[in-house]
Amino acid sequence: MKNFMFIYEGGDPDWHAKSSPEDLQAQMAKWEEWMGRLAEKGQLVAGGDPLHNGGVRVDVTGAATDIAAAEFKDLVSGYSIVAANTIQEATEIAKTCPIFFDTAVKVQVREILAM
Repeated sequence: MKNFMFIYEGGDPDWHAKSSPEDLQAQMAKWEEWMGRLAEKGQLVAGGDPLHNGGVRVDVTGAATDIAAAEFKDLVSGYSIVAANTIQEATEIAKTCPIFFDTAVKVQVREILAM
């Protein structure tokens, strides 16, 4: 099997603050269930973590700029790592991800190269 990183992009950066404790708990339950199913199948390598909305982008010149709010649609909000035989199989797993409660989210599926 190969490892694939799911890179979660976009979404509402304030969903956590806007959500009720019950909604947050329900969403976390969906993630726990999804990761549990993957773990049972030997497909969960790392559950990953959500990422803070703020950050700094550094370019080749060494210039560092804050990530602007206007760029939230492209902001990486988190990641997970799964094991699959092919990118097609990993893509099918990604389609079941609970991140899609937000219609503005995309998931990149990228193979992790063994070095």
